[in-house]
Amino acid sequence: MTLLPFHTRTHAGATLAEKLLPYQGVSNALILALVRGGVVIGRAIADSLHLPLFPYIVRKIGHPSHREYGLGAIAEGGATYLDDDAMRTADVTWKDMRPVIEEETRELERLQETYLVAARPSLKEKTVILTDDGAATGGTLFAAIEDLRKANVKKIIIAIPVCPPDTAEKLTTTADETVILATPANFNAVGQWYREFPQVEDGEVLALLKG
Repeated sequence: MTLLPFHTRTHAGATLAEKLLPYQGVSNALILALVRGGVVIGRAIADSLHLPLFPYIVRKIGHPSHREYGLGAIAEGGATYLDDDAMRTADVTWKDMRPVIEEETRELERLQETYLVAARPSLKEKTVILTDDGAATGGTLFAAIEDLRKANVKKIIIAIPVCPPDTAEKLTTTADETVILATPANFNAVGQWYREFPQVEDGEVLALLKG
Protein backbone atom coordinates (compact mmCIF):
# COMPACT_ATOMS: atom_id res chain seq x y z
CA MET A 1 0.00 0.00 0.00
CA THR A 2 1.39 3.40 -1.01
CA LEU A 3 1.52 5.99 1.72
CA LEU A 4 0.51 9.50 0.70
CA PRO A 5 1.63 12.16 0.22
CA PHE A 6 4.77 11.52 -1.81
CA HIS A 7 7.79 13.56 -0.70
CA THR A 8 8.74 14.79 -4.18
CA ARG A 9 8.29 13.84 -7.82
CA THR A 10 11.67 12.08 -7.69
CA HIS A 11 10.50 9.99 -4.73
CA ALA A 12 7.32 9.05 -6.59
CA GLY A 13 9.30 8.12 -9.70
CA ALA A 14 11.66 5.90 -7.75
CA THR A 15 8.68 4.14 -6.18
CA LEU A 16 7.14 3.61 -9.61
CA ALA A 17 10.42 2.14 -10.85
CA GLU A 18 10.19 -0.60 -8.22
CA LYS A 19 6.91 -1.72 -9.84
CA LEU A 20 8.41 -1.63 -13.32
CA LEU A 21 11.45 -3.87 -12.75
CA PRO A 22 10.34 -6.43 -15.39
CA TYR A 23 11.20 -3.75 -17.98
CA GLN A 24 14.70 -3.07 -16.65
CA GLY A 25 17.15 -3.00 -19.54
CA VAL A 26 14.62 -4.29 -22.11
CA SER A 27 16.15 -3.52 -25.49
CA ASN A 28 13.11 -2.12 -27.32
CA ALA A 29 11.67 -0.24 -24.34
CA LEU A 30 11.85 3.48 -23.65
CA ILE A 31 10.28 6.06 -21.39
CA LEU A 32 8.17 8.92 -22.67
CA ALA A 33 7.57 11.60 -20.06
CA LEU A 34 4.91 14.26 -20.39
CA VAL A 35 6.43 17.71 -20.17
CA ARG A 36 7.08 19.22 -17.73
CA GLY A 37 6.43 17.55 -14.37
CA GLY A 38 6.43 14.08 -15.86
CA VAL A 39 10.08 14.46 -16.87
CA VAL A 40 11.13 14.51 -13.20
CA ILE A 41 9.23 11.24 -12.69
CA GLY A 42 10.67 9.84 -15.92
CA ARG A 43 14.26 10.64 -14.95
CA ALA A 44 13.92 8.63 -11.73
CA ILE A 45 12.42 5.68 -13.61
CA ALA A 46 15.05 5.85 -16.37
CA ASP A 47 17.91 5.87 -13.89
CA SER A 48 16.52 2.83 -12.07
CA LEU A 49 15.60 0.78 -15.14
CA HIS A 50 18.53 1.84 -17.36
CA LEU A 51 16.17 2.88 -20.14
CA PRO A 52 16.35 5.89 -22.46
CA LEU A 53 14.18 8.89 -21.56
CA PHE A 54 12.51 11.21 -24.05
CA PRO A 55 9.96 14.01 -23.71
CA TYR A 56 6.42 13.80 -25.02
CA ILE A 57 4.57 17.03 -25.62
CA VAL A 58 0.90 17.23 -24.70
CA ARG A 59 -1.01 20.38 -23.81
CA LYS A 60 -4.11 20.53 -21.67
CA ILE A 61 -7.12 22.21 -23.26
CA GLY A 62 -8.86 24.26 -20.60
CA HIS A 63 -12.27 25.89 -20.43
CA PRO A 64 -12.20 29.19 -22.39
CA SER A 65 -13.08 31.16 -19.24
CA HIS A 66 -11.39 28.95 -16.64
CA ARG A 67 -8.23 27.58 -18.20
CA GLU A 68 -7.28 25.41 -15.23
CA TYR A 69 -10.51 23.46 -15.72
CA GLY A 70 -9.33 20.83 -18.19
CA LEU A 71 -11.74 19.66 -20.88
CA GLY A 72 -9.23 17.73 -22.98
CA ALA A 73 -5.78 17.84 -24.52
CA ILE A 74 -3.80 17.94 -27.75
CA ALA A 75 -0.74 15.79 -28.38
CA GLU A 76 2.31 16.37 -30.54
CA GLY A 77 1.30 13.75 -33.11
CA GLY A 78 -1.96 15.51 -33.84
CA ALA A 79 -4.41 13.74 -31.54
CA THR A 80 -7.08 16.00 -30.04
CA TYR A 81 -9.02 14.63 -27.09
CA LEU A 82 -12.05 16.44 -25.71
CA ASP A 83 -14.24 15.05 -22.95
CA ASP A 84 -17.77 15.32 -24.36
CA ASP A 85 -19.42 14.82 -20.97
CA ALA A 86 -17.29 17.54 -19.38
CA MET A 87 -18.03 19.89 -22.28
CA ARG A 88 -21.77 19.35 -21.91
CA THR A 89 -21.52 20.01 -18.18
CA ALA A 90 -19.52 23.19 -18.88
CA ASP A 91 -21.94 24.19 -21.66
CA VAL A 92 -19.23 24.72 -24.28
CA THR A 93 -18.97 23.53 -27.88
CA TRP A 94 -16.10 22.59 -30.20
CA LYS A 95 -16.48 26.05 -31.74
CA ASP A 96 -16.00 27.63 -28.31
CA MET A 97 -12.85 25.58 -27.82
CA ARG A 98 -11.24 26.41 -31.17
CA PRO A 99 -9.32 29.54 -29.97
CA VAL A 100 -8.00 27.60 -26.98
CA ILE A 101 -6.89 24.72 -29.20
CA GLU A 102 -5.13 27.12 -31.57
CA GLU A 103 -3.30 28.83 -28.70
CA GLU A 104 -2.22 25.55 -27.15
CA THR A 105 -1.10 24.25 -30.55
CA ARG A 106 1.30 27.19 -30.86
CA GLU A 107 2.70 26.47 -27.40
CA LEU A 108 3.00 22.78 -28.25
CA GLU A 109 5.05 23.64 -31.34
CA ARG A 110 7.32 25.90 -29.27
CA LEU A 111 7.93 23.11 -26.79
CA GLN A 112 8.70 20.65 -29.57
CA GLU A 113 11.48 22.95 -30.73
CA THR A 114 12.69 23.61 -27.18
CA TYR A 115 13.01 19.92 -26.34
CA LEU A 116 14.32 18.80 -29.74
CA VAL A 117 11.57 16.26 -30.17
CA ALA A 118 12.66 15.69 -33.78
CA ALA A 119 15.80 13.97 -32.48
CA ARG A 120 13.79 11.21 -30.80
CA PRO A 121 13.96 7.77 -32.45
CA SER A 122 11.00 6.17 -34.20
CA LEU A 123 8.43 4.78 -31.79
CA LYS A 124 7.29 2.01 -34.13
CA GLU A 125 7.27 -1.41 -32.39
CA LYS A 126 8.64 0.11 -29.18
CA THR A 127 7.45 -0.78 -25.69
CA VAL A 128 6.59 2.62 -24.24
CA ILE A 129 6.39 3.52 -20.58
CA LEU A 130 4.32 6.70 -20.60
CA THR A 131 4.59 8.70 -17.41
CA ASP A 132 3.49 11.90 -15.70
CA ASP A 133 3.42 13.18 -12.13
CA GLY A 134 -0.25 12.27 -11.82
CA ALA A 135 -3.60 12.67 -13.52
CA ALA A 136 -6.90 14.26 -12.61
CA THR A 137 -9.18 13.64 -15.60
CA GLY A 138 -6.43 11.91 -17.57
CA GLY A 139 -7.01 14.03 -20.67
CA THR A 140 -3.32 14.52 -21.48
CA LEU A 141 -2.65 10.80 -21.15
CA PHE A 142 -5.61 9.84 -23.33
CA ALA A 143 -4.40 12.21 -26.07
CA ALA A 144 -0.91 10.74 -25.83
CA ILE A 145 -2.24 7.18 -25.98
CA GLU A 146 -4.18 8.00 -29.14
CA ASP A 147 -1.00 9.45 -30.65
CA LEU A 148 1.05 6.39 -29.75
CA ARG A 149 -1.49 3.99 -31.23
CA LYS A 150 -1.15 5.86 -34.53
CA ALA A 151 2.64 5.55 -34.23
CA ASN A 152 2.27 1.73 -34.13
CA VAL A 153 4.02 1.19 -30.84
CA LYS A 154 4.17 -2.38 -29.58
CA LYS A 155 2.90 -1.77 -26.04
CA ILE A 156 1.80 1.18 -23.89
CA ILE A 157 2.38 1.05 -20.15
CA ILE A 158 0.92 3.96 -18.19
CA ALA A 159 3.02 4.63 -15.08
CA ILE A 160 1.80 7.39 -12.78
CA PRO A 161 1.95 7.95 -9.03
CA VAL A 162 -1.63 9.04 -8.39
CA CYS A 163 -5.06 9.63 -9.94
CA PRO A 164 -8.71 9.31 -8.89
CA PRO A 165 -10.40 5.91 -9.15
CA ASP A 166 -12.56 6.71 -12.20
CA THR A 167 -9.54 7.95 -14.17
CA ALA A 168 -7.60 4.84 -13.18
CA GLU A 169 -10.42 2.66 -14.48
CA LYS A 170 -10.50 4.49 -17.83
CA LEU A 171 -6.71 4.31 -18.20
CA THR A 172 -6.74 0.60 -17.46
CA THR A 173 -9.19 -0.03 -20.29
CA THR A 174 -7.29 2.25 -22.72
CA ALA A 175 -3.64 1.29 -22.17
CA ASP A 176 -2.07 -2.16 -22.44
CA GLU A 177 -0.85 -2.04 -18.85
CA THR A 178 -1.12 0.43 -15.97
CA VAL A 179 1.05 0.98 -12.91
CA ILE A 180 -0.72 3.43 -10.62
CA LEU A 181 0.53 3.70 -7.06
CA ALA A 182 -2.49 5.33 -5.44
CA THR A 183 -6.11 6.10 -6.36
CA PRO A 184 -7.52 8.26 -3.55
CA ALA A 185 -11.24 9.06 -3.77
CA ASN A 186 -11.05 12.60 -2.39
CA PHE A 187 -9.06 13.89 -5.37
CA ASN A 188 -8.94 17.62 -6.10
CA ALA A 189 -5.57 18.16 -7.78
CA VAL A 190 -2.33 16.26 -8.40
CA GLY A 191 -0.30 18.64 -6.25
CA GLN A 192 -2.24 17.82 -3.08
CA TRP A 193 -0.58 14.39 -3.00
CA TYR A 194 2.97 15.75 -2.77
CA ARG A 195 4.73 17.45 0.12
CA GLU A 196 6.87 19.38 -2.38
CA PHE A 197 5.38 20.19 -5.79
CA PRO A 198 7.27 23.12 -7.32
CA GLN A 199 6.70 24.32 -10.85
CA VAL A 200 9.15 22.71 -13.27
CA GLU A 201 10.84 25.12 -15.69
CA ASP A 202 12.21 24.46 -19.18
CA GLY A 203 15.83 24.61 -18.01
CA GLU A 204 15.30 21.87 -15.43
CA VAL A 205 13.55 19.68 -17.98
CA LEU A 206 16.43 20.03 -20.45
CA ALA A 207 18.95 19.16 -17.74
CA LEU A 208 16.95 16.08 -16.72
CA LEU A 209 16.68 14.88 -20.30
CA LYS A 210 20.46 15.02 -20.64
CA GLY A 211 20.79 12.78 -17.59
